[in-house]
Amino acid sequence: MLSLEKKILCLLLREGEVPVERLIKILRNFKESEASVRTALSRLKKEGFVESKKSGKKASYSLTDLGKDAIVFKEYKLLMRDRNWDGQWHIVTFDIPEKFRYSRDVLRKMLLSLGYGTLHSSVMISPYDRGEEIKETVREYGIEDYVEFFTAKYESNKDIKDIVPKIWDFKWLERQYNKFILIYKNELEELKKKVEEGDGIDPSYAFLKGIELNEYFSRIISADPHLPWELLPDDWIEFKAERVCDEYLQFLESMEKEK
Repeated sequence: MLSLEKKILCLLLREGEVPVERLIKILRNFKESEASVRTALSRLKKEGFVESKKSGKKASYSLTDLGKDAIVFKEYKLLMRDRNWDGQWHIVTFDIPEKFRYSRDVLRKMLLSLGYGTLHSSVMISPYDRGEEIKETVREYGIEDYVEFFTAKYESNKDIKDIVPKIWDFKWLERQYNKFILIYKNELEELKKKVEEGDGIDPSYAFLKGIELNEYFSRIISADPHLPWELLPDDWIEFKAERVCDEYLQFLESMEKEK
């Protein structure tokens, strides 16, 4: 979920100079208490991300240049990968001595971040060729003698779709996508009902909720290897989750435009 500090920074970026009461009112919709908002503002001011101004007993906050530079927006669609596949498998094997343990850990983490799955211990596989990127890291850490690259075709009589879930953790991904759907599908329905009943939605709330949605879904998408269509179950849960995300984002965008 979006941190309280980032919510505040994003609100200030959108609205400019904002009274504390306004910040508290909007953030209450995210179940943030007045005390936590004031504490976060104090911390952000101390760290130089925001500055305050007083008019009588009332205070308002705005971003400093440091605060503006600290804001990074995520869009999950930018993390989506091409799923075109030529049927080839790209394999990386490594037998790296313990004295290069740090380099071995870096390589393994990189392979996982690129969507490689574990075929066997120290044997990782992907339907996509990320070799050049990996080789650059291997050269950088001086472990060329311990890493090998292969390209192969699957020729067993078994159905490849039965083997893929043993290489990639589909169950974990399914739990993440299901959790996302459970939270945001219900939340979207409640917001739509609220609008139908004549209640307005603050455009800044819609703005923040859109950022939260993108952040949450981006974390899941980053861990998804984006396997080719041929290797995925017909009812793969990611597609449903993506539809929920897109529908929610479109709804929030329409709420921002109405005001």
